[in-house]
Amino acid sequence: MNTIPQSTDVVVIGGGPAGSTAANMLAQKGYEVVLLDQARHPRPVVGESILPHFWKYAEQLGVLEDIENEGFLLKAGGLTIWNGEIRQMKLSDFGFERPGMHVERDVFDNILLRGAERKGVQVFEEVKVREVHLDDAANRAVSYMDKNSGEAGQIACKYIVDASGQAAVIANQLKFREFDPDLRFMCVWGYYENSDYIGYGGQIYPFEDRWHKDRRPVTFASGLGDWGWCWHLVQKDLTSVGLVMGPKEAAKFKAGGGSLEERFARGVARVPVTSKLLEAGALAPDSVRAIRDFAYRPTQLCGDGWYLAGDASAFVDPINSAGVAVSFYTGYLAAWSVAASLEKPERAEYYRTLFDSLVRQRLSLYRISALPEGVNSYAEEDYPLALQAAQFEKNSEQELLLVQVYLTHRRENLRRLYEMDNRIKYDHTDRYDTLPHLIGPDGSPFHIDEPDGVMA
Repeated sequence: MNTIPQSTDVVVIGGGPAGSTAANMLAQKGYEVVLLDQARHPRPVVGESILPHFWKYAEQLGVLEDIENEGFLLKAGGLTIWNGEIRQMKLSDFGFERPGMHVERDVFDNILLRGAERKGVQVFEEVKVREVHLDDAANRAVSYMDKNSGEAGQIACKYIVDASGQAAVIANQLKFREFDPDLRFMCVWGYYENSDYIGYGGQIYPFEDRWHKDRRPVTFASGLGDWGWCWHLVQKDLTSVGLVMGPKEAAKFKAGGGSLEERFARGVARVPVTSKLLEAGALAPDSVRAIRDFAYRPTQLCGDGWYLAGDASAFVDPINSAGVAVSFYTGYLAAWSVAASLEKPERAEYYRTLFDSLVRQRLSLYRISALPEGVNSYAEEDYPLALQAAQFEKNSEQELLLVQVYLTHRRENLRRLYEMDNRIKYDHTDRYDTLPHLIGPDGSPFHIDEPDGVMA
């Protein structure tokens, strides 16, 4: 590993999508950037469904060809089963010229990180940030430890972008991160070999058909209990399956007995349709992971000399595939704000205020779109901010979000936005379909004959 310099213009903490985006864009603007990540890439990250919005960022970051050449599995849209009702949507109906994808995040993130490196970012992996020094602008710095050698060091800088994910270095050090009381979920996920999957139209296909251009998979989610759901994302080599459980379902899961793998396999087997898709499959060894209480929000998003981006700024429930989109957006906006502040130091406070406003608006819109109906502890704070974000969106984007919340029975909060401003889309749309049943591999109707998503 090259020696970490003693000083730089900007230190970026974390090499996920937000950190790589911020570092890449700043390096393109001519600034010296050092990126520190405590892991070695590619590192294990849960498989993810990504909306087509990412293509514009891929082009700006210079990684478009890398992503195309990797051959991630393209997806047609989404299909849900909620309270026994089957609904589907197709992404091409919303004006996207390029499809969404199901990606292996370890590979995807590594592409982004290497792209930043090619743009001139100095990347140092397996380096843990121990402390940030923010009190004195003249002595702003980041203290770190090389995890391999055990050696400690410090790098002076003008700005810090914290994209450290759930480690949330700055928020934890300054003690302003708080868990979201409305989204106290437990998430358990793993990977299956040789799983069947669902394509657009509700047809169930065998795993080997996943590359067929007329049999592209959809992102499939099945309602689980009062609030949660089970996801099923077929990827290049494996299928990502996860259980997102509210407090009641999580308590049942934890009381089930046995190892985490055993409880996960039993839980997935009790989810109708998902269990059918997994009949020919097998749980990949050592693939099960869990995280609890993973939704949180900070009381600050930036300060004198620092910005938060990606999951370090907030973790919003990922039911609408918004996670990576938020990471790109906040990473890009953090880079713009830092560059503008370095160019015009006298306007730094203005750029912080603008960043804070834009990010809070976007986070509030995604948050209320993910909340179960009738729930919002931050209602008086969220709705005005979400309304501002929605007003900036094109009609097609409003319609996409509307259809996504229709599919998951979470439309009540958008109805309230419509009451506040009837220019916000809320009318019934023909851009989703309700299906009478799925179609089994043998071509016969596959009905849902039992309550959907009940954990016993």
